[in-house]
Amino acid sequence: MNAFVKTMDTIFRPVVSPIFTKMLKPIFKLRALTMALIKKFQAYLKAILGTKESSLSNYVPIGYYYVSKRLLLICFLIILLLSYFIFIRPPVFVNKWFNRPTVLQENTPKTSAFSGKAKVVDEQQGARYEGELVDGLYAGTGKLYGKQGVLLYEGAFDKGQKSGAGTLNDEQGRLLYKGLFVADAYNGLGTLYTPDQKVRYIGEFQNGQFGGSGKLFYPNGGIQYDGAFHAGKYSGAGKLFDATGILLYEGDFAGNEFNGVGKLFNSKGIMLYEGAFKNGKFSGEGSEFHENGMLKYKGAFTAGSYNGEGIASSDKGLVTYKGGFINNVYHGVGELMDEAGRTLYKGDFKSGRYDGIGTLFDADGSPVLKSFFVSGNVNLQSYIGLSSKKLEDMLGKPAEVTLLGMPDPLAALNDAAGAAGGAGGTTGAGGTAVTGGANPSATGAAGNTTRTTLPGTGIDSAAGVNGITGGNATNGGAAASDIIELKLGYPNYQMTFIVSASPANPKEATVTSFTLWGSKPLALIVPAVETFTDPKQPNALGYRILELKRADQPGSYTNSYYKDDYLLTFTHRVAGNTATQLEIIPTKPAN
Repeated sequence: MNAFVKTMDTIFRPVVSPIFTKMLKPIFKLRALTMALIKKFQAYLKAILGTKESSLSNYVPIGYYYVSKRLLLICFLIILLLSYFIFIRPPVFVNKWFNRPTVLQENTPKTSAFSGKAKVVDEQQGARYEGELVDGLYAGTGKLYGKQGVLLYEGAFDKGQKSGAGTLNDEQGRLLYKGLFVADAYNGLGTLYTPDQKVRYIGEFQNGQFGGSGKLFYPNGGIQYDGAFHAGKYSGAGKLFDATGILLYEGDFAGNEFNGVGKLFNSKGIMLYEGAFKNGKFSGEGSEFHENGMLKYKGAFTAGSYNGEGIASSDKGLVTYKGGFINNVYHGVGELMDEAGRTLYKGDFKSGRYDGIGTLFDADGSPVLKSFFVSGNVNLQSYIGLSSKKLEDMLGKPAEVTLLGMPDPLAALNDAAGAAGGAGGTTGAGGTAVTGGANPSATGAAGNTTRTTLPGTGIDSAAGVNGITGGNATNGGAAASDIIELKLGYPNYQMTFIVSASPANPKEATVTSFTLWGSKPLALIVPAVETFTDPKQPNALGYRILELKRADQPGSYTNSYYKDDYLLTFTHRVAGNTATQLEIIPTKPAN
């Protein structure tokens, strides 16, 4: 290796050495010249200062006066000396006289104990702070610098922390915040800026976060929120806008969500809701609106859904429902209307369907049918077994009350022979007993006497309740004197009920059969019961066919169906197939 270096030195030294000699020669000359000038200046100073004024050559004429050269030189030296100690390396007391900062090295004992105006620098003499110090801590007005002398903060300090009015910049010197500080955090009125120097927020701050009244802006400069803040979030009364400036919400906030009373608008500025909110959702009393501004719903809300009592309306302003809701569906007692505002149904709802006791109305507003409902369907069977007291609570007092099981005097006169033989019948529910022989039968609303056995039940379709057949005449002509039966008529509802005392509770009468004869209610019930896709299978509501087109009175026929423990018999006119009557009886006797 050493041999290689010597070889390279032998080769290149003759070439490089002359070049470096020529390059360094001017530098050496400049250095020699500088030294010569200094020596001449020193000799000149000695000559001036050492020479006494003995001739005019030792003076300089200035106007009408001659000033000693030595005096001028002394003044010049004094000025140089003062300039050095005043401007270049001034002592502390001089800086105080001129109210100039003392330059201090950061993180030194001297700096930690210094009080007064100072300029704190780092090891590379880069400025870190310029302003007042008290016991080494930033105090009063000052400037804080970052790397490469970038101004980070300018404003008030207290005990080493930003406190008071000031301006804060980022590491690139871009404005971030201008306003009040306490303990190094934004506190009080201030303005927050985005990196592209657009206003992000104007208002009050608390511990570095939005707190109090303020305005928040979108990047495009449009206002986003105007109102109260707490812990950096919308809290209190305020207004929320979209990026185009359209008001979206006005009211109370908590935790950035709608909480309290407020108004909600869509992107077109149309109010969608006015009322109570909880956690951003409709909760409490409020009003919801269609997009055309008409009232949609007014009432109780829970978690954004209709829950409780309320009134729903169409976009034309007509009420469509009023009553109870659960999770946006009808539930409880309510009243349903059509698009024209006419009542369709009034009564109980469950999960959006008629369920319970309710009344159907026609287009004129007159009641068509008051009945029990199950899952939206009429359930007249539920009348069977109902106590007379509950029946009266539901339908009111009957317009007609007939005591059954008593001898009919007119029948006795018309058929004296039958009466004398003890084989007479009694008036049925809706007809007159017909006598004839030892075992008379009665016809009426309670049923016909044609005996047909229901599949799987062993119950005769003509059998009544408690051993009463047809029109409630006892077999063999013996009067059922131990059971009191009443026929209750409700012409307004076009219904007739047979009630009898229960053997288990003789003081309480219960419904044992039911007859409906109104054409309007029958028109509602017949399609649901008499529609079958397969006659051998139950229909959609679970009814099975027992017998069809059985001859009844002249010009009419009956269709019989059964479901569970009930027999339903429809009477139709032959002409037009119009239903004129429905009779419901239990297929099993009461216990």
